[in-house]
Amino acid sequence: LAATDCATDRDALVDCLSKGDFSGLVASFLLWATQSVAAKRVFLFGFDTPKKLWTVVYEALVSAVCWGISYLFIRRGLNPNTRQNFVHKYWKDAVYGSLAGFNAAFLKAVLKNLVPQDVALEALEGRQLRIFHWLGTLLADE
Repeated sequence: LAATDCATDRDALVDCLSKGDFSGLVASFLLWATQSVAAKRVFLFGFDTPKKLWTVVYEALVSAVCWGISYLFIRRGLNPNTRQNFVHKYWKDAVYGSLAGFNAAFLKAVLKNLVPQDVALEALEGRQLRIFHWLGTLLADE
């Protein structure tokens, strides 16, 4: 049975589940989850539209490619100590560094989107005051 057959109504879903086919249940859940506004924001990492999400992905990808090429050709290719066979020797470093760069750029955009700046500053300000208060009480006891 196809997932669409299992998701037609309740009896069809129960029949599929009794046969061990969970595709209808998964399809029904995904359909329900994608219809909610809150779930859409979660699936879009907090961005308003898929276009804004893809813009962030594109910018992170461009940053990662630029970092990898710069690393490979400037850091390794122009260095006389690492110039010989530099592409063959250091291509993995460039790939892993690019992945890290993509991850950093993407997560930075997501976190900036999910945590507003004023909320972050307020939390940081409160924490700094608590640290100074704690240090003051620690030094006062001596």
